[in-house]
Order: sequence, then C-alpha cells, then structure tokens
Amino acid sequence: MSASLPESKNHSGELQHQTKCKICDDLQRVGQTLSLTLSQVSEAATGGCQTCSILKESCTYARDVLHELDAEQDAQVSLQIPVVDDGFPMIVGISDIDGGYSFNEVYTVSGCTKAPWLLIGEGSERTIITEKTIQVLRDWIDTCLTSHPACARQQKKLPTRVLDVSSHNPSLRASHGDKEPYAALSHCWGKSPLIQTHRDNLRDRFDAIPWKNLSKTFQDAVTTTRELGLRYLWIDSLCIVQDDPEDWARESGKMASIYEGAQVVLAASDAKDGHDGLLRPRSGSALPKSIFQGIKSNGNPYSIRIRKGDYHKWYGDALPPRSQSSPDSSPLSTRGWAFQERLLATRYVQFRSEELIWECRSALWCECGALTRPSQQREPLSKKAFYDTLGSAIHPELFSLWSKIVNAYAIKALTNGGDVLPALSGLAKQFQKSNAGTYLAGLWEADFPLCLLWEAHAVKASPYRAPSWSWASMDTSIPGSSLLTESTFESKTSYPTTVLATVESVSCTSDSSDPTGRISAGYLVITGKILDIIATEPVDNHEDTSMQGWFDWDARLARQPRPYGSKWIPRRRVENFTFRFHADTPLSDPRELTCLLIGEIPTSQAPRALVLRKLCLGVARWCMNASA
Repeated sequence: MSASLPESKNHSGELQHQTKCKICDDLQRVGQTLSLTLSQVSEAATGGCQTCSILKESCTYARDVLHELDAEQDAQVSLQIPVVDDGFPMIVGISDIDGGYSFNEVYTVSGCTKAPWLLIGEGSERTIITEKTIQVLRDWIDTCLTSHPACARQQKKLPTRVLDVSSHNPSLRASHGDKEPYAALSHCWGKSPLIQTHRDNLRDRFDAIPWKNLSKTFQDAVTTTRELGLRYLWIDSLCIVQDDPEDWARESGKMASIYEGAQVVLAASDAKDGHDGLLRPRSGSALPKSIFQGIKSNGNPYSIRIRKGDYHKWYGDALPPRSQSSPDSSPLSTRGWAFQERLLATRYVQFRSEELIWECRSALWCECGALTRPSQQREPLSKKAFYDTLGSAIHPELFSLWSKIVNAYAIKALTNGGDVLPALSGLAKQFQKSNAGTYLAGLWEADFPLCLLWEAHAVKASPYRAPSWSWASMDTSIPGSSLLTESTFESKTSYPTTVLATVESVSCTSDSSDPTGRISAGYLVITGKILDIIATEPVDNHEDTSMQGWFDWDARLARQPRPYGSKWIPRRRVENFTFRFHADTPLSDPRELTCLLIGEIPTSQAPRALVLRKLCLGVARWCMNASA
C-alpha cells in the first residue's frame, strides 16, 4: 500500500492529518488506550482512512503471518492500542473471541524517515546475520566503556590461567599477574562430554588445544573474543585443573574477581550443552513486514513496518521476591553456577536464540529495543540494584538483599550438590567487602538468630555439605522444591519480630582454601525458651510424585505452657494453638519434638519458632526447621 498523506503542522511542530477519522481519531488520543473492533477499522479503511488501513494490515499480519488469531469474522476481533512511550514503536494488541491473542509493534526503522503519526515511533531491528550481531556487541561495549562511570574499573589482573586465542589453535597461558583485557564464558556443561584440563594434560594445554577438540560453544566464544579485538578468554573447564582439589578450590574461590574483571562475559543462555554454540543462525521466523509506504510533505518517503512484539517478560529481576522463580526457562538460567556469574559480571551479554541481551551496572539493552522502553524499565534492575546495595554497606539492606539472593539461587540446578556453597562463594566475598561480617554456611552472623527461620520443602542433602541449621543442608535443587529464607530485615511475616533467643556461639570449619566455599563441620549454641509439641497428623498435599519423600505435619502444644509462656501465648488461645511444619525425615514418634522460641510478632503475640527433634537424653539436635 502506498499513499501520500495530506499534512499540517500542529502547535508542537509535529505533522498531523487535516481530517481526523471518527473511528481511530488518527491515533491522536493522548494518554488513552484506543479500543476498536476489526469491523470498525475495515469499514473506515474502505472509506479512505489510511490510519485504519495500517491497523487493518496489523490484523492481517497477526492472522496470516503469525497465525495467532482463529476468528474469521471481523466483528470477533478487537484491537487495543495503549498510548505509551513517546518515540517508541506503537503497541497493537489484537484478540479474538476464541482466545487468540497477538501482541505486535508498528514502527519505522531507527535512522530512517519518521512517520507522520506521533504514536508510531522508531524501532531498531534484530539482525539475522552473525557479523552484524558482533558489531552490535562492539557498539554496546564501546558505549559502556566511554559513557558509564559506574561500570568503569581499573584494569584487573588476568586470572591465573587464560586461553590465548591469537592463534588458530588456542593455548593456555599462565598470566603471572599481567594486566590485560579479557572475556569470560558462562555456559552449561550439559550431559555431553566436555573438554577439560586435568593434571595429566595440563602441560599439553600450554602448547596448543586443537580447534577440532573444542565444542561449538567454545569455538564460538573464541571467535567472538577475537572479533571483539581481545586476545584472552577465560573458560572454567579449561582454565581450572578439574581433578586437582586444591587448584579447583583456589580458582573457584576467585570467581568474583574473574567475572567482575572481565571486559565482557559471554553467556551461552540458550545452549543446553557445548554442541549448541553461541553464534547460531537465527530462525528469522515472523520477520518484520512493511505494511504502509508514504511520502511526507517534504518529499521524503517513509515505510511503516510491523513485527511480533517482545517485552521479554522472562527477563525479570534476577532477584525475584521470595522463592518465586524467574519465568526464564533458558538452560543457563536454571544453573546454580551461572546465577552468581550473571550478578558478578560487570558487563554480561546473553546470546539468545533471536537476539543479544546486554546487562551492565548502568543499562539493560536488547537488539529490538523493548527493554529500553520507559514503561518497561525493570525497577530495580538486578545488577544495578545489587551493586548499589553493596555500595551502601548498610546491614538492613545487605541482609535483605542476601535473603532474596538465596531464595532465587537455592532452586537452581547443580551437577554436584556439594557445590552449593562454592557456587555462591563469589557473591559472599562481595558482601564481605561491604562489611557484612562473618559468613557461616550461607548465613551471616550479624543476622542471627532470625536468619535461622528459613523454611524448605525439600529433602536432606547427602553427603554432608552444611550443618543442619543452614539452609544449605537441604537439597532444594530437586524440581518442585522451594526455599523461603528469613532475615532480620526481610521477614516473611511482613511484621517486625521481637527476638527471644540468644546465640551463645557459632562457628564453621572450612574444608578448603576458600573460606566461603565448602565446609566440613559447624556448630551453634543457642539459648531460649522451649515448649514440647506433638505432631498430630501428616499433611498430604503434594500431587507431584517426586515429593513423596517430603513430610509436612500439623502440630499442637503437648501441654499447657508454664507461667513464663503466657507472655507469648495467652491461655485463652492455648487449646487452639496449632501450626504446620516440614520434616526432612519421617517421624517415628510424634512426641519426639520440641519448639525453640526464636521470637514473636508483638502486634499479634504470634510466636516464631524452630521445630527440633529430641535425642534420647533430652538434648535437642537440629533436624528440621519451621516457623510457627
């Protein structure tokens, strides 16, 4: 369709039509959402309204190209056009009575002649050509290096070992503390065999690593590093000696500095293993389509295009509230190690199947531009919020953030469950730099005792990886598991809690050279008031057969509280005092439990407590955790 639109100037100097359509109002209803039916639009388009012709073509695109609409009659199709984000592509939501829905954007290409409609803004387009993709990444890096003070860092020393990619066959190089820019790779190891460095091939790795021996993901990472003008690349499986426990502990403990120091971290987000690669051909499915061409009054031609919209709803905050997981289902987003790699990186670029996604301490970008829309700004941006909070060094904010981090991290998958603390070690070190204090098996001493009130619907991890008073002692990576942590300043009750228990002493023994990594033992001495309780009946509320080993119970007080207990449980409520808890192992005797009071909510006098299993001698040991 091609036409020349009669135009005139309005008071702001923008171009507009001389005669407005009564149906679409020529998209001039500022601040309102336009709601129309396809039958209205079609009739107006037939009558000569060029704006309605564009809207009609939008419906045709949704029906014939995207195949997202089922209704055949125009009266059964409706359009919603929210008036938001000046200068960005116009949003067109199209739905039908059969449940079909299509979300699209109408725009002119950035840098080309603008359309005479104020609501139809400019949009950048994704490229399906690899070379152009690398150029997009170069531009982003240059912009960040020159325009983002928050991302500026002094040149970091190279990691202990890096890959030198200057030759066809890369080779390992010992850095000896040299300061050079480098890239790092974040990737899924997957189930397929992966090339690694071991003690018996370490010397050979320094000579050369045959190109053919590298996985597709590693080859693409090397190619991208070269195209970015960098000589060095860090890949965990090749730069850490995997069968040397001391080297592994030492180098994995440096993750914070490695990912923070990289000029850019390349994330193979949609690659489930090394075979998938970074630089995969993009499908080009549902490519943008030109739906209107016109000539402005100054003689300049313009072209209006439409594409399938993408607000990247999966790209939510990396730190969702509580144990709600991110909707992102990309393979890398489900992995435990990748979680801290994303947060620690100064600059992090995701290689998605359809486009690149950029995240640094100052910006969040995507090739299509959707993430830069004012109405779509993620508040707070995870990386920016993370470093802003660390910079504040205020305990309430630090421990609140840590609670959110643990909730999001705990449900991520780990090939080796024993990595649960090492894979969080880099983040713990960043918190220590912000004066968070003593780190104890995933908890902070200054946050005791309320941080002990975590709840896990999971099974006890085996073999040992943390003391039972730490959430890390539970295997929450099993599908369907959940973890809800507690912090003095991030309470799941949403109300302040008065502390009733006292921590006398607490300590952990490190199992490696990394003080925030694996531990071999830990103890906690805590004093407080206790009450015996009885587990009344198990709760069977899990339909998922993978949860059959879990044990939820209802419980009540075993007897009337002693006088000191009346302060927190009024006698009139004793008979009705019940609560639910989760046990990590079966209960052989419902009377083997006791309740340690950690705190209470002053407004309701509701207790916050730990449920403990008693030993034969009457001494309690940690075996489960719940808040009453």
